[in-house]
Amino acid sequence: MKKVNTDRFFLLMILAISLLLQSCFIKSTGRNHLYPVKVVVLGSSTAAGTGPKNIKNAWVNRYRDYLIKKDTANKVINLAVGGYTTYHLLPTGTFVPPNRPKPDPEHNITKAVTYKPDIIIINLPSNDAAYGYSVTEQLNNYRKIMKPANELKIPVYVTTPQGRNMSKEKLQIQFALKDSTYAIFGDKTIDFWHISATETGNINPKYNSGDGVHLNDEGHALLFEEIVKQIIKK
Repeated sequence: MKKVNTDRFFLLMILAISLLLQSCFIKSTGRNHLYPVKVVVLGSSTAAGTGPKNIKNAWVNRYRDYLIKKDTANKVINLAVGGYTTYHLLPTGTFVPPNRPKPDPEHNITKAVTYKPDIIIINLPSNDAAYGYSVTEQLNNYRKIMKPANELKIPVYVTTPQGRNMSKEKLQIQFALKDSTYAIFGDKTIDFWHISATETGNINPKYNSGDGVHLNDEGHALLFEEIVKQIIKK
């Protein structure tokens, strides 16, 4: 009887330690597993690091540093390119209408899934609206972008649009896209809007890097905090 109780005690200890380790890992990465996490970021100039005076302060670089401090085996692969839109992120070979950019096979969703990531984050703040692409057009592109990841059961987080100094017509696109992002992506939506935009949709002057488009070091710090908070929460 004593041996049985001892064996049961050790089994309970092992189970408790396992649950504790799992809990710590979930808190640090937001993922429900015990192995290192791999994140792929798709997007445009904000995700590529434009805005901060020190590139180390860009939100993707902050996020990478944060995860590596948790586990040196964690990885963040950044495929973002300045000026990119939803069209650039479309799966390789997707037909696009005339006068629209073609998918970039080295920086699109097709490339992203080849890394077999645990999470994909898409950050496209405003270029589609700046080019006059409608909300319907953008959402149709997002549907196509999401398909390869959904088929592989890879979670995709989509950031809301961000504030930008543009015409009222283009800002209307941003407002409509913000609402649609929440409606379509639900708990996979990451809210960058409340940080970056004023009530009119223009860039928050407190975090304006100076060009009316990109956020400064402090703004990127807040984007990073939002990424950590919302991914772990979900």
